[in-house]
Amino acid sequence: MKNFIMAMRPKTLLASLIPPLVSFIYYVGQSHETPYLMLICCLVSALCIQVATNFFNDVIDFKKGADTIRKGPTRVTASGLVRPKTIYLWASTAIFTACIFSIPIVLKGGVIFLILGLISLYLTYGYTGGPLPLAYKGLGELFVFIFFGLFSVMGSYFLFASSLNLQSFILAVIYGLLTTTFICINNLRDREQDAIVGKYTLATKMSLAKYKALTLVTIFLPYVLLHFFKQHAFIYITFFSLIPAFKLAKITMTAKNEALNEGLKFSGIHLIFFSSLFLISINL
Repeated sequence: MKNFIMAMRPKTLLASLIPPLVSFIYYVGQSHETPYLMLICCLVSALCIQVATNFFNDVIDFKKGADTIRKGPTRVTASGLVRPKTIYLWASTAIFTACIFSIPIVLKGGVIFLILGLISLYLTYGYTGGPLPLAYKGLGELFVFIFFGLFSVMGSYFLFASSLNLQSFILAVIYGLLTTTFICINNLRDREQDAIVGKYTLATKMSLAKYKALTLVTIFLPYVLLHFFKQHAFIYITFFSLIPAFKLAKITMTAKNEALNEGLKFSGIHLIFFSSLFLISINL
């Protein structure tokens, strides 16, 4: 069980759970309806897709040699704790669970959600494997922004409200940025090792200064976008989450190698603070 939990990478799972949850609470605050079934389906499906992606990432990075020298948390395949065949079984189970909980989503959302769901399921493997592994082609950040931001927030909001609006789009962009911070910190930490083994992430393709600047954009641009919610009198309460944001920015600019693991922790702290204060402010 310990190895199973380790392979899930629990510290990263907030990135899949918080966006649809925020979308739900934002919708409920506007309509006072509570579509709990859709919320549960969205949360479980998103969680299982991320868990499956993490499992595949663990074993595929090992096979490609990307985890030969680890600067981050232990990888169960590379360390010999779990056989690749077992990891594939875990990933397949997560995908199957995602499919089951996606049935009500497809029934309500229609063909477009079926197509998006199938793409998402493929990319659990295609993120690091297959003919076009996104993480090895500098497309990991774009994948996270689209899946955990645009798709997760706007898709879940549409399932709750049966419509979309400008603010649901802005909310999706905000959470696309906040969740992309996680992979930016991760790729910044592994930049040198990834270049050696041929894992050409966006961090290896850009100069160090430019990639750090991109990471800062993912941290601070959400605060600029709060302007679109200014009709809520207390929205700027959210700015108190700049406290962990500045700590995260400092880690981004100064830390190196293993020290950037602290940045992953503060990415989660920042996400929680921002989300909590945002939801409090719009419901006051």
